[in-house]
Amino acid sequence: MKPDDLAYLYSLTNEYRSIRYDLANMRALARALGDPQNSFRSVLIAGTNGKGSVARLLSAMMPEAGIYTSPHLQRLNERICIGERQIQDQELKTVFDEVKAAAAVAKDLLYPPTYFEIVTAMAFLYFRDRVKFAVLEVGLGGRLDATNIVKQDVSVITSIGLDHQEFLGTTIEEIAAEKAGIIKATERVIIGPMADLPAIRDKAGARLIRAGGLEKNVRSLGEGYFELDIGQHRNLRPRLAGRHQIDNVAVAVRTAECLGIPERDIMRGVNTATWPGRLERIGKFLLDGAHNAAAATALAAFLEEFYPQGVWMIFGAMADKQFGEMITILRPHVHQFIFTKTQSSRAKDPGDLQGLVAGSRVEPFVSNAIQFARASAPADTTIVICGSLYLLGEARLVLE
Repeated sequence: MKPDDLAYLYSLTNEYRSIRYDLANMRALARALGDPQNSFRSVLIAGTNGKGSVARLLSAMMPEAGIYTSPHLQRLNERICIGERQIQDQELKTVFDEVKAAAAVAKDLLYPPTYFEIVTAMAFLYFRDRVKFAVLEVGLGGRLDATNIVKQDVSVITSIGLDHQEFLGTTIEEIAAEKAGIIKATERVIIGPMADLPAIRDKAGARLIRAGGLEKNVRSLGEGYFELDIGQHRNLRPRLAGRHQIDNVAVAVRTAECLGIPERDIMRGVNTATWPGRLERIGKFLLDGAHNAAAATALAAFLEEFYPQGVWMIFGAMADKQFGEMITILRPHVHQFIFTKTQSSRAKDPGDLQGLVAGSRVEPFVSNAIQFARASAPADTTIVICGSLYLLGEARLVLE
């Protein structure tokens, strides 16, 4: 895509607006495109945390399938892939132009399509003539998310935690009800242990399948990696680090079984799937996409288990996130906080964050924070970068 196209796309109303309406707008846009979402089978994955990891695991098991995830770290192309192949720039422009043209003539639109609606339509259009199956990650919530116009073969809900309360509700029960909104009438529903809640159980009924019910045998390989026996699947060695990924692997395995994926493909997928920005090691830096309290808790458990000596941390968060709670959770494991901000207008002022931790430091830009940490942290100290996926995207540009 050309810079002007990207500038136009990013200028659209952000991806939260449609959560206040229903799916009528997305359905109208899809109709104008010939309903491309009906041309392939799919699995739809919702959840507060873990849905991206599960999507990547399933994609690695089915490398000919499409995969749609969000957000991206560095390039919009990352969101729309077939296996590991990202949509190419010219392909991205082609589907963008088609969706933009359709939006101009679509009947019954309630409002101009949002950024997320446009990109979701682009993914559906790209997959239409290229794949028979797609792995789709919900962007926000579930019930009103643009992805929820598909009629999926399997619904997956990975976990439920407090996040996006201004849109999804202020309690776990309210958020669970929003996530349960992806469940249709006949498909099987796979849930992780942290999604076993009444609203989801009631909506799924007899079609509910608990991934937590699989028998597990876990053996540590060191540095945050494990060898797993899950159900009938033996000696799995996921490349996704962290004990919390064990539940995600179990969810992906259960889903794969429902889809009839062969054992050899399940093993290959688990053993090869990667997910940038999720406990990703780049030199002495460890990048993790923890951006809410539940994810910070998982990161803190990882640090306690594998970095008991403590770490330095570069932290930046969006102003609408639980930054205070996240810092409180992570603080016992951090010798030195370096607060910074991304270029996003939604970023929290790092000066405000500094007031939460005595002795912390502020660096105005991500590159400055990385430069300071490199020069100042002890040679044997790991430097964790976390708090926002936008932060990780900017950090990877500096570190790569």
